[in-house]
Amino acid sequence: MKRAATVAVAFAALAVVTGQGNPCPSGYENFLLDSATPVCIRFNTEETGSWAAMRALCRAEGADLAELRGDLHLQVYQYIMQHLELADKGFWMGGTDSGSEGTWTWVSDGTVLVLGPPHWYPGQPDGGTKANYACIYPPDYYYHSCNNNLLIYALCQI
Repeated sequence: MKRAATVAVAFAALAVVTGQGNPCPSGYENFLLDSATPVCIRFNTEETGSWAAMRALCRAEGADLAELRGDLHLQVYQYIMQHLELADKGFWMGGTDSGSEGTWTWVSDGTVLVLGPPHWYPGQPDGGTKANYACIYPPDYYYHSCNNNLLIYALCQI
């Protein structure tokens, strides 16, 4: 019996290491930042709110607003396009220039967001001091600079 339990635990650990199963908490989808690093994202579609309110919601569950760096942005876009219930919704993400106008950073570590293609919509960011928070919305799901008072959903990331 002890050996069977040890084998079961070893198999479960192997499944996580090899990418089988979902290493993310319930309600979160598993994306890969690179070939080995899982990123857990929840598409919060239960309620809308301002950037600050949605960030607080994510943080209350031990997450933060998502940082769609590199290929993760494309993966999230493809996921949204495959789930039609999401395809008409806008989402806050964890980028802002509220600390220094024109310098967009990720909230988790202050890393600068690269402006322009391939992530930003042409002409974005464009809101000046009235649109200091990054969001994605239909139909393109590129990064946009949005006003904090816009009431949309959140992408929460662990």
